[in-house]
Amino acid sequence: MIFKVRSKIRGAMVAGLLVGELGSIAYGASPTQPVQSDQTFAFEIPSQPLPSALDAFIKVTNWQVGYGSDLAQGVVSPGVTGQYPPGEALTRILDGTGLTYRSINGDTVTLERTNTSAASAAAAVGVGAMAAAEGMSSGGAGSQSKPVKVPEIFVKDVRERENDTKSYVAEEASTATRTDTPIRDVPQSIQVITRKVIEEQRTFRLADSLQNIAGIVTDRNTQGLNDAFLIRGFSVTNIYRNGLIDPSNINNATDNYNVQRLEVLKGPASVLYGQGDPGGIVNLVTKKPLADPYYSANVMIGSYNFYRTELDATGPLNASKTVLYRINFAGQKAESFVDYVKRDLIAVSPAITWLIGAKTTLTVEADYLKRQNPDYGGLPALGTVLPNINGALPRNRNTTLGEKERYERTQTRVGYDLTHQFNNDWAIRNAYRYTIFEENQLLSAFPTGLLPDQRTLTRAGIEGGSTGSIWHRHFHNMFTNVTGHFPLLGMDHRLLMGFELRQDKTDPTQGVFRTAPNLDLFAPSYGQGLGEQTFAFFSKSDSKMAGAYLQDLIELLPNLKFLGGVRFDYVHQSINPTPSSQLTSDDTAVSPRLGLVYQPIEPVSLYTSWTRGFLPNTADTLNPSGQLFKPERSTQYEVGIKTFFLDNRVSTTLAWYHLTRENLLTPDPTLGPLGYSLQTGEQRSQGIELDVTASLTSGWNVIASYAYTDAEVTKDNDPSLLHKRLGFVPYNKATLWSTYYFQEGLLQGFGVGGGVFGYTSRNASIFGPELNIPGFVRVDAALYYNHNLPVENWLHAKQVNLAVNFRNLFDQGYIESAFNSTTRLFYGEPRTVLATLGLKF
Repeated sequence: MIFKVRSKIRGAMVAGLLVGELGSIAYGASPTQPVQSDQTFAFEIPSQPLPSALDAFIKVTNWQVGYGSDLAQGVVSPGVTGQYPPGEALTRILDGTGLTYRSINGDTVTLERTNTSAASAAAAVGVGAMAAAEGMSSGGAGSQSKPVKVPEIFVKDVRERENDTKSYVAEEASTATRTDTPIRDVPQSIQVITRKVIEEQRTFRLADSLQNIAGIVTDRNTQGLNDAFLIRGFSVTNIYRNGLIDPSNINNATDNYNVQRLEVLKGPASVLYGQGDPGGIVNLVTKKPLADPYYSANVMIGSYNFYRTELDATGPLNASKTVLYRINFAGQKAESFVDYVKRDLIAVSPAITWLIGAKTTLTVEADYLKRQNPDYGGLPALGTVLPNINGALPRNRNTTLGEKERYERTQTRVGYDLTHQFNNDWAIRNAYRYTIFEENQLLSAFPTGLLPDQRTLTRAGIEGGSTGSIWHRHFHNMFTNVTGHFPLLGMDHRLLMGFELRQDKTDPTQGVFRTAPNLDLFAPSYGQGLGEQTFAFFSKSDSKMAGAYLQDLIELLPNLKFLGGVRFDYVHQSINPTPSSQLTSDDTAVSPRLGLVYQPIEPVSLYTSWTRGFLPNTADTLNPSGQLFKPERSTQYEVGIKTFFLDNRVSTTLAWYHLTRENLLTPDPTLGPLGYSLQTGEQRSQGIELDVTASLTSGWNVIASYAYTDAEVTKDNDPSLLHKRLGFVPYNKATLWSTYYFQEGLLQGFGVGGGVFGYTSRNASIFGPELNIPGFVRVDAALYYNHNLPVENWLHAKQVNLAVNFRNLFDQGYIESAFNSTTRLFYGEPRTVLATLGLKF
């Protein structure tokens, strides 16, 4: 039997001390009484695999715990929360596992099985399926249980989710390779925002969470209507959810209520994900069912009549804990700092996990989100960043239809994720999701220009069809991956093979554009609606994609790894600009990736990579032959260094990249007035990025970033655009956020947090007159109090959490994004305060 010792110094051994105890463990000797201690400690260890629960216990108490590896295999601890002596806490950690502990010398103990009935012994697998040994009789003297091992993928997910709620640092991310590969072994920049960051910053929106990452700039040109941001200078629409594409997030704005972590892979990712923007992809990993009951509720009240409730419940549905559930809910009723703009939503996300056996898991998930959020047109440059003869425009000014404005969007998802492990080295995963996106009740006006008096805004309007519903999109996405781990020619290989099918279909979409009355920006009146029809629009589209990919991570030497991959894609597009006309295209693409990682010492990885990407061009403009254009292509070169120090509690990534986007559309100089274009455009982005996450000591977490981004037009038929900076990309962006919780004394349970987010100046848009948007520095802050409740209390709750978050603490006025350079600029949110009361059960 292999004997393990876990201590505060990971991997340290208690030499010789426990050797004499191995026999008693092997023969099941009776345990002694628990070790007693007058000192108590504050524990917050949720249900998780037993080895990680013991690690957390040791980190708090500095005890030494020895146990046989067979004892802990597949065992899940119920955890412990509250103020307890070490002995009592350890007893609670082992409750229901079929294990107990025995004191050897003061703070050194060893684990062993309890002498109980077969039924109790069967519980030792925690969340696993129970199976009785052949011939076992009820209460028989020689009866034994034969537990079915919990699938490794499930145990790993539980451990990863536990880390995401405790630390800012992530050691693994599946997005980069579609396999469980350590971040240090990936020759490309990949960053993770854990659940702890999301909760402590109280960021409900995807764009707000992503601001912590170097090279990402918010491009939110509506008040909460869409998710929009730039990565490495280029607009990103590649949002994924659990590895499956989720375009509806761009149209309906993500909410973080059921998100466990955010993973960002920077640069082209077509080698694994097919068509996509060159800047990178964002993968949302959602919360999954847990084996032990857990419940939480948060109630939030904030500025601008903000009210929000979040509920989270999970646990088993049967006695053997092989069928698990989780349900998350969010309801929000809120206004905003812009007049007449509301931010109401309702969302619910149920999930069921079935542990079919020792090697197979099936998770079925659904998600429904409805958002009522009027469109907002922004403000002109004159009166915001430029002087206006009538004075400055207030941040709260609305330029749409006021109370008459209507915009309602819903999205519904349902899908499954099936994983089977053939053995310890080979596994297969099949996942599918179907998404419906609807845009309803559309009635909106938007700015088109400013008259010479600098106060009269001209506008146009748009209205949905006769049913008030103008947009229905259907998404199907399915992939199947086979992963293998094997030696070949003296080298270790981690192989990925897979194929993917995708369809994005839009039902006939129709509506009308109408005239809209002018608006006096300094004395607005919203009593009038839209005017006469100017023209109608119609569109219908259907895009199908099939892709196959192959990837191998090869350990050439113990400290030298090579990553190579290639993907083949076929894309068929069909677009109907009118009911009687149709345009089609059939495109193929080959997307390779090559990378090398060298680790001179274990905590340091030096890497370099080259990768290609592609993106089908679905623009409304046509080439002279009347056909759709060929896909855009992108190429990235990247070199960098990654480090993991202090027992992996400090992670850094420093990267330099050169990224080119080709086959962009530019106006045809001879046929431009007819609406034609040429594919001769090129844009280039290059820069340096630094990302840091750290859990420096118990209770102290830090996330910081810096990016220098040089992004410009390098080829275009319009000479005025050549070498022009890309829209809304600052040369410099830096962020810092940190929280600290007091661990002892009178302030135990209290915490403080704060952050600084700084941007240098940006060009509003590459089109139209040059307009410089000033840089800004925004300061956020937070206060926390977490209190563990007594075991017996009338609420039956384990912990109460209080938080007050201050966003834009010093009420800095700044422009957050722009739709163009003259008429549609968008202010960032003024100072806001958000108070949260949370309970955990």
